[in-house]
Amino acid sequence: MTSWDRVRGRQSRIVAAAAVAAGSLLAGPAIAHAAPLTVVTIQFDDGNADTIQWIDGSLNTHGFHATWYVNSGSIATAGHLTWAQLTSLSQAGNEIASHTVNHVDIKKLKLAAARIQVCQDRVNLAAHGFQPESFAYPFGDYNSTVETQVVQYCGDNSARTVTGVNDKTVFAETIPPADPYATRTPPDPKRGTTVATIEGYVTAAEQNGGGWVQLTFHHICNGCDAYSITAADMQSLLDWLNTQVTAGAVAVKTTEQVIGGTYVPPFCC
Repeated sequence: MTSWDRVRGRQSRIVAAAAVAAGSLLAGPAIAHAAPLTVVTIQFDDGNADTIQWIDGSLNTHGFHATWYVNSGSIATAGHLTWAQLTSLSQAGNEIASHTVNHVDIKKLKLAAARIQVCQDRVNLAAHGFQPESFAYPFGDYNSTVETQVVQYCGDNSARTVTGVNDKTVFAETIPPADPYATRTPPDPKRGTTVATIEGYVTAAEQNGGGWVQLTFHHICNGCDAYSITAADMQSLLDWLNTQVTAGAVAVKTTEQVIGGTYVPPFCC
C-alpha cells in the first residue's frame, strides 16, 4: 500500500465517522418528536352572518385560521355574510371555499346542472378576489360521479363530507386523505353538543395515531339554530385547543393548508 493509499484510507474513515456523528445529531430530534401530530381544521358552513364573530370582537384570541365554505348565491342576503366581510376574513388569513351557488344537493341534479352549481360558485368567488380550492358537499351528499365528474372536474382540490370519523373505530381522517374528494369528519356539533364532546374528537385522534380532525360549525349564537354553538362555548373550545397547540400535540390549519395542491383557475361549465 502506498503512502497516498494510506492517506485516502484515513480520510475515508474520518468522513465516515463524521457522517455517523451527524446522523446521530439529526436522529435525536426525530425521536423526540416521533408522536404523530393531530391537525384540527375549524370550518364554518353556509356563510352565516353570526360567524363574523371570529374576527369581529374577542372570540378568536389565539389567532387561529379557519375555513369558510360559502354559497355565493346567498352572500349579502339576509342573515349571511357580505362580500366585504368575506374579504376581511380572507385578509386575516382565513380560507374562503366553495359550497355550491345555492346550497343544493348536487347528487340529485343532472350532470350539467351540478357542474353549474360547483363551477359557477368558484367563478363567483374568484370574481371577488378569492382563490377557492376546497369544497364541501351540501348535506354531505355525494357519489363517485359527483366526486370526479363535478367537483374534481371544476378544479377543486378536495371535497368534505359530514361523517366517517367517530371516537370508536375511525378516530381521524388520514393525512393525506385516503380520498381527497370525500374527506371524513366527526358529526357536526349541534345545539346540545357539549364542549367536552367536541374536545373528545380531538383527544381520541391524539390517543390513536394522530391525523386530521375537521370540526364543522354553522352558527355562533345562543340557540338560534339546531346546528349552533354559543360564543362562550366556542371560546372555551378555542382556549382548550390552544393548550393542545402549546403542548405540541395539535396544529390548527385551514383545509387548503392540509390538502395543498396547485390552484386551478375557475371556469364554467
